[in-house]
Amino acid sequence: MPLTVLPFVALLFAPDALQAPPDPMGIVNGDPVETCGWPTTVYTGGCTATLVHPRAISTAQHCGMPSAIQFGIQAGDGPSVAVTSCVGDGSQDAMLCELAEEVTEVPVTPVLFGCEADMYLQPGQPVVMAGFGQTAFGVGGGTKLWANQTISAVEPGRVIVGEAGDGTSPCPGDSGGPVFLQVEDGSWRVFGTVLGGTTQTPCNSAADFQRIDAVVGNFEAQTGLDITPCFDGATGDWDPGPDCGSFFAGDHTGDGSWDNWCEGIPESGYSSACGEPFASNPTESTTGATSDTDGDTDPTDGGGETGAESTTGGASGGNSGTGSDTGAPATSASADGSGGAGSGSSSGGLPDADGGDGGGGCSVPSQAPPVSWLLLLLVAGLRRRS
Repeated sequence: MPLTVLPFVALLFAPDALQAPPDPMGIVNGDPVETCGWPTTVYTGGCTATLVHPRAISTAQHCGMPSAIQFGIQAGDGPSVAVTSCVGDGSQDAMLCELAEEVTEVPVTPVLFGCEADMYLQPGQPVVMAGFGQTAFGVGGGTKLWANQTISAVEPGRVIVGEAGDGTSPCPGDSGGPVFLQVEDGSWRVFGTVLGGTTQTPCNSAADFQRIDAVVGNFEAQTGLDITPCFDGATGDWDPGPDCGSFFAGDHTGDGSWDNWCEGIPESGYSSACGEPFASNPTESTTGATSDTDGDTDPTDGGGETGAESTTGGASGGNSGTGSDTGAPATSASADGSGGAGSGSSSGGLPDADGGDGGGGCSVPSQAPPVSWLLLLLVAGLRRRS
């Protein structure tokens, strides 16, 4: 699909000649980030973009298709990944591009979508802008800065951020760059890409951010990538999958370096923004996980095992005891999966063979012979004596 090019805005926000002025910066009245701050905000060689999926970025059509993106806080100082194709929707300046390889070392900032957009896209909502642009028209560029702002208006295809003349705005080089908002679990969403100002003033203007959600359908259909892992991309319905979690949950600060991809970047758990989460923890296995009755995955912490480690028998064949159990997990279970319910304590007792480990890890003692057997033996003895 051909990219839409807006002549005035393209001229206004076109990439610099990538000169290296002293102390280059971006975002009018913005603040510098630390080395690993806003790590999903990336440089495209004159414009800005956002990592919204391990294989996708958002940026602006008027910037043109970038050849690559670069991570880091200064143009040229971080790892880079090639771009293979870009998709727009024919009417919006927002654009999504596919990467040549997955970026799994950095938690992504997904596109605000579905019920989350309904909840958070409201005038007065606090937001964050970030980008590699200039600090004033014709001044600086090439270093990542960020700033707080506020949504002033929400329209079907765009969101207006800030007010004209308030002194904090995007500037040339920030084009395609993100506007973020933070959701309840502490993670972030991106909902717009910078088109330009809403007046003839290049900077110090209320900013026009083109909505990214308008492009999602085209992009998913053309690339086959699911960049809305918490939603049905066609309907916007809540439909969480295994990738609906582990989203970026940091800020402008950040330890580490880009030599190790900023190891330890904060990330969220599974999202429950609009309904039940996919699971309770994005790092736990969704098949064959060991589970205790106290809700975790440790079979040695006193909460009885629910039998997920059993190799035969019912799934509930583990213990349901309340005592401490530091013995080995059961390797077999009874056919009906019903374990004991003891409350004793064990520091290494082996499980019994017919129903887990008796709850507290104590083996069940052998039962005495039934009375009917004793009577038969007595009768047999009497006959033998007679």
